[in-house]
Amino acid sequence: MYWFRDTNFLALLPWLTITLVWWLGGWLLATHAFTLKRRERLLAGFGLGLLLYAWFVNILGRWLSADLAYILPAMLVVLVGGLAYYWGARGVVLDWGDLRRVWPWLLVGLALVFFFVRIGKGLAIFDEGKNLSLISIMGAGDIPPPFFDDENFPINHIYHYGFHFLGGSLMQLGGMLPWSAFDFAKAIVWTYTVLLAGLLGRRYIKKPWGALAAAFVLVFAMGTRYLLLLLPPGILQRADRVIELQGTSALMGLPFSEALTAGWTIDGGPPVQYMFGFLNGIMDPFVMSHQGPNAFAVAIFLLVWLVASHTRQRLSIFVLTVVFAMWALAWETSYGMFVLGMFAAAALVYWRAPQLRTRTFQFAFFALLLSIPVVLTQGGTLTEMLRNEIYTRQLDAATSFVEPASTPSLNAALAAEIPETSITDVEILGFSLRWPPAILSSHLGALSLFSPVQLLVALFELGPIIFFTPWIMAWVAARSRKGDWMLAALALSAWIGFLIPILFQYQADRDISRLTWQALLTWTLLLVMMLGDKKIWQRVWFRNLSLYTLALMCFGGVVLAGNQLTAASTTRLAHRYTELDAAIAAQVWDKLPQDAKIFSPFNMNQSTILTGRLTGALLDERLVTDTQTDNWNRWIEQPILSDLHAAGYDFVFVDNRWWVDLPAENQAEFQHACVDVYAEVTDNSGINFRRVLDISDC
Repeated sequence: MYWFRDTNFLALLPWLTITLVWWLGGWLLATHAFTLKRRERLLAGFGLGLLLYAWFVNILGRWLSADLAYILPAMLVVLVGGLAYYWGARGVVLDWGDLRRVWPWLLVGLALVFFFVRIGKGLAIFDEGKNLSLISIMGAGDIPPPFFDDENFPINHIYHYGFHFLGGSLMQLGGMLPWSAFDFAKAIVWTYTVLLAGLLGRRYIKKPWGALAAAFVLVFAMGTRYLLLLLPPGILQRADRVIELQGTSALMGLPFSEALTAGWTIDGGPPVQYMFGFLNGIMDPFVMSHQGPNAFAVAIFLLVWLVASHTRQRLSIFVLTVVFAMWALAWETSYGMFVLGMFAAAALVYWRAPQLRTRTFQFAFFALLLSIPVVLTQGGTLTEMLRNEIYTRQLDAATSFVEPASTPSLNAALAAEIPETSITDVEILGFSLRWPPAILSSHLGALSLFSPVQLLVALFELGPIIFFTPWIMAWVAARSRKGDWMLAALALSAWIGFLIPILFQYQADRDISRLTWQALLTWTLLLVMMLGDKKIWQRVWFRNLSLYTLALMCFGGVVLAGNQLTAASTTRLAHRYTELDAAIAAQVWDKLPQDAKIFSPFNMNQSTILTGRLTGALLDERLVTDTQTDNWNRWIEQPILSDLHAAGYDFVFVDNRWWVDLPAENQAEFQHACVDVYAEVTDNSGINFRRVLDISDC
């Protein structure tokens, strides 16, 4: 039971209908608000329609029921697209010849969706609990999503959730289960990103092979850690003394030199393990973008590259504003890099390069300025950072005149921990100067520029693209002088993102390796686009060197893709989830009262994912009092119904794996007359089961 809650594929028809509606609206916008080529309009319209649709869901979902929140915005996208035509567009409403020109791309897209779904449903890795929780509660209409566990928690969880509207729509309108909605949403985003890379390659290279080259490089390009295996063993053994594996890589328990030839053990990975030497802590290949939000951010990045410099009329400012806002909601770091790059480009335009002061640049820059207040109020990471800063200041003002009581309180705990999560911490304590300067890898930590061995490893981790940046910048400058301001903005944002992790460290340091990843991805794609320049192509030595470099960067990605292909013949619902979980989800998802809270002791995400309701689980113990933590642990070991009900719980999610460890007297608690079995599923053995118990009358 992997796909649908009622096992009926026809359940997908409402979602397909709504998708076609917002795609139609996006096609109208791509036709009349932008000056795109005919082969670009239909596919660009898909992205524009999706982003406007998701943005309207994010806004309207705060007041509408879940079904209306996912239906009405599609109509609004068409209305906006129609207005774009009405306000000054000329010619036919839509050129249906666009379909004839793009049908091979659509066929390739369908094949890629099938391919990515087959791989995705055999894997269960990288933040599955977090992503599945968001998709489930957002699909059930909890928009914007509160802290995953408790909507009354004073500091909301800071996370980017733009991608999860697609999965939420698949659950609400398409009848899917959480894991199938997640895998299908990822497959759609992966596919769309590959097609966008192909469109950009075709635009710059102007040859049919340009589309294939750009798409291939996007999917497989990565760092070249595996080339370290060619170094003399003595150098690798010296690296063992100065490099310590970080994060999940540290769980291997091996020195660096031995880890290079070992399999990377990870829960939910493919049957054939990834080899650690072919992974990368800075630039993994796009084909490994399993989290969803990161792939969605790349799609928006490429869409902005495709359309932002081809605006037709003032209405395009509104469309671009929404696109930028959704970019921040999907992945705030890449949005922030682009903002800084655009401001740097604006300084260049108005002071040193007036030839770039075009109407399209002014439209795009104004749209970016408008997006900033939207981003700070729409929800997501940046909104919550601002909200938490305001909350912190209010808390400081309230507690500065009151002597704290001797009994620990929630406010006292929060006051002690706020500096780790407030916007002040991000700007002052969260970021600090890094000394010595270093290349940051999420697997290998900070690799000092002043350590010869660490610097050598860092260069292999980055890959040879770093040596091509002088030529890339020279080509960008030449294109910019001809009016291509978008390349200038992208190149400048790449340098900003590359330098920040070198010079500054962050409280969660491995997170800002994303900035370096975005920079390397930008430079790699720019190198591919350079190959379409006749002057570059005629320099045989540079052309061959570029091709060899790209081949080396793609080789590791092809190897990892081969590992992933072994997952295509298997099906995994999600890590630690079984057919029983699917069966209970089919009965209870989005059926409980909207404000219900569920006690879920075995797996804190379990009932959130399966019911679409919050659990009250204390996921972040830094932000709760000792008393609350003690109560939670006591309820897990010896639950008492009256205590649970007094704490605000209406339901208890019972998993047999938790039940068997309960004392007999606590099992008897759940046989009280006030307990009603809301839903129950059991396997053929009668041993394994899932139950949802209603304790609201206890």
